[in-house]
Amino acid sequence: MVVRAANGAVIADRVTVARSFVPRFMGLMGRAKLDPREGLWLIPCNSVHMFFMRSRLDIVYLDRQMRVVRCDPEMPKWTVKLLPVRHAHSALELAPGTLGRHGVRPGDALKIGADTETAPEAAPSLVVPGVTGV
Repeated sequence: MVVRAANGAVIADRVTVARSFVPRFMGLMGRAKLDPREGLWLIPCNSVHMFFMRSRLDIVYLDRQMRVVRCDPEMPKWTVKLLPVRHAHSALELAPGTLGRHGVRPGDALKIGADTETAPEAAPSLVVPGVTGV
């Protein structure tokens, strides 16, 4: 589950965690689209590509304290951000329109996990209901 810390709004309730190289590289390639309350959390990650994607995605880059350092709403298919995002430790891929719907902006704090208290460095295996690991 991904929750916006400021107001407790649930941004996504089904999150898959990708921690190793192949799942991070493959990401959501081949998927037709993400459901509006679904996401993929890439750890570690400071840049993403949209090669072979079939739809746009909202991308949120997070630092180690789970603060949003950058938002890329509605990132188009077949694009890439070549330069790493400064201070980003992970990236959260969400359905297009999610960032705007929830007003997520740089500086916001997010909580990710079944209890929404789990940070990436605090939970190396991160196996919780509603959050799957790859």
